[in-house]
Amino acid sequence: MSITTTQVVHDHYSALAREDATKNAEHIKKVATSFGYTTEDLAGIPEEANLGVSCGNPLAVAGLKAGETVIDLGSGAGFDVFQAARKVGPTGLSIGVDMSRDMLSRAERNASKASITNVKFVLSPITKILLESESADCIISNCVINLLGQDEKPVCFKEVYRLLKPGGRLAVSDILAKKEFTEELKRDMGLYVGCISGASLVSEYEGWLKDLGFKDILIVDKKSDLNIYKERNQSGEESCCGTAESEPASSCCAPAPSASCCSTSNSAKKTSSEKADLAKRVANIDFNEWVSSFSIYAIKPASST
Repeated sequence: MSITTTQVVHDHYSALAREDATKNAEHIKKVATSFGYTTEDLAGIPEEANLGVSCGNPLAVAGLKAGETVIDLGSGAGFDVFQAARKVGPTGLSIGVDMSRDMLSRAERNASKASITNVKFVLSPITKILLESESADCIISNCVINLLGQDEKPVCFKEVYRLLKPGGRLAVSDILAKKEFTEELKRDMGLYVGCISGASLVSEYEGWLKDLGFKDILIVDKKSDLNIYKERNQSGEESCCGTAESEPASSCCAPAPSASCCSTSNSAKKTSSEKADLAKRVANIDFNEWVSSFSIYAIKPASST
């Protein structure tokens, strides 16, 4: 991934972290429940931790136990971190890793308000994680690895392998591609930060995990309706890209009709007519034709023999 693309992703999600949690509360809850979270799951975490950017529920397959250490890659405002903390209990530890200071600040505020003490947050890219090797029983992630560049994804999985204890497990929810994207879709930054056009093929994920030595690899299509993302910010009044001079970006992972509005040229905003044209194209794209939400599970062997 180029520095420009990395910055666009960082700025997009940092802006999302600064948004009012109540603005899209109904849609945010709908997204979570559509991807497998129960009412009880949502009731047990700080309200402002849920930003509506899930594409699955990695905790459903993580099998967390009391006393374990779990690491969440791209932890955002702490949505899965807090639920994991509840599962591992006071003798366990739930660690969130994110490259956005805004996201971690929000997560830390959420933890303080809810008096959750068995969590910690680490400011770090998920390709070079500032944690000790073999320190985790389980590593989870929710719709984040697809935001990495193609050459960075195997680097991330290598970090996962390093961090897991022998016998530790990986439990990820992510959007993967069903077929190759057109060049036009690949260039659309709104679809990229929306977790769509950066998706890799299932065979690529499986190959990366096998090459590292993971065993019992399971990649399952959850067949969720990804067009649910289009319901957010239907008005199309806001850009999904914030700039230093503008108001914070509207949240659009995955993209609402207004989301495909990020320019790849110096991160400048597009004109109104260009945004309208892009919004129309996104509205006509059936996300389910190109991508799907998958549950990815794998185990690091208990020994090298």
